[in-house]
Amino acid sequence: MKQSKEKMELIRKLKSENEDQLKIIYETMFIFALMWSFGAVLPEDGKVKFSNSLKSNVKNIKFPDSKDLCFQFHYDMLEGKWVNWSQSVNQYKYTEGELFESIVVPTTETVKNKFLLDLHINRGKPILFVGTAGTAKTTYIKDYFREVDKEKIRTASINFNSYTDSLSLQQIMESNVDKRFGKNYGPPPNTQLIYFMDDLNMPRVDKYGTQSPIALLRQIIDFNGLLYNRQALEEKKYLVDCLFTGCMNPKSGSFYVDSRLQRHYTVVACDVPTDDVLNTIFYQILDAHLARFDPICAKYTEKFIKATTTLFKKMVKDPTLRPTAKKFHYQFNLRDFSKIIKNLMLSNPNFYKAQPDKLGRLWVHECNRVYLDRLLFEKDVEIFQQSCKDGAKALELNTDELFKEPNIFTSFIAACRGQEKNYLEIEDIASLKKVLEDKL
Repeated sequence: MKQSKEKMELIRKLKSENEDQLKIIYETMFIFALMWSFGAVLPEDGKVKFSNSLKSNVKNIKFPDSKDLCFQFHYDMLEGKWVNWSQSVNQYKYTEGELFESIVVPTTETVKNKFLLDLHINRGKPILFVGTAGTAKTTYIKDYFREVDKEKIRTASINFNSYTDSLSLQQIMESNVDKRFGKNYGPPPNTQLIYFMDDLNMPRVDKYGTQSPIALLRQIIDFNGLLYNRQALEEKKYLVDCLFTGCMNPKSGSFYVDSRLQRHYTVVACDVPTDDVLNTIFYQILDAHLARFDPICAKYTEKFIKATTTLFKKMVKDPTLRPTAKKFHYQFNLRDFSKIIKNLMLSNPNFYKAQPDKLGRLWVHECNRVYLDRLLFEKDVEIFQQSCKDGAKALELNTDELFKEPNIFTSFIAACRGQEKNYLEIEDIASLKKVLEDKL
């Protein structure tokens, strides 16, 4: 209803404008389309060059005086000016008991990508998000799915892997549709079905250099939903009212998608969030949790975020910790940052009253579990320990107390003693050993 009203207002505005003003509006439409076609596929450094070039070469249309890239703006035709996406970001609302994995903090990136998704789905155009691990590709699409009108739109997620073949893909796709009439299959009448295909490039490449599920998907889009009955190949089926979205990591799987399929998609490159975005996301999540603590501990949100950011940057950028044949699992990304914050939120305010040192020890424990447990060599361990100490400086707590051993937190010891299951530090190694031996 709101969108219909805005469209009517826009139509009235366009009819009332003079010819010169209409030319400016059409030019801004072209520029916006240029940004999200040629510019959207570029990596982060390429987007900076593209933005600088676009701003300097556009004569009739002036972007706001800002250091932000052109991608941070959209043209509001009703207002007749460029508007920063940040003005459309809603405030995050904490819901007690909500699963950490389902939390999505609104940012300019989520707003932009939801707009692009909505634009493509309304026009029946496939869209593909491309980015490395931890760039929230899947989160953007699944968060959009949570907000669609369930009476008009159905969704189906398909996770590709190296064993996915065309037959298994066809079976999954057919399981989400019903026979309409004749040879047509689709969702219930007056609805649309959106297929989300995660890790699109993961299927293995066969000896002919192709990926059979990718070839099947291309056939479906090329020939208006065409499928063949695998038991009787002369029988054809057609998928109707079906749309396609997808994600892929260019650093895994086959590293690319067949260009004959990719030409159907609008490709959008997802960049690693900047420090400001990281702080916005995790600060709001952790601050909502620590707000339940006493005033002393509640003030540590910014310090924990700063400490985690320092450690994260050092682990990602240190050349010694890059993946190699022996250290192939040294894949450090934003998921590690997320795990540290997630497990900090397992703390119960009743056990940390005016004791920020205990919270600090919990932070060190989580850093050890996320990073230290994956390290193979002594030199790597030394780098991590120094990086952790550098990060811990932001906490402004007693370093000797923070790093005193043993430092192990569990929830099962309290549960084994018949107490409420709380994530707490063990008393000593002997008590931990006794509980484990009793269970064995």
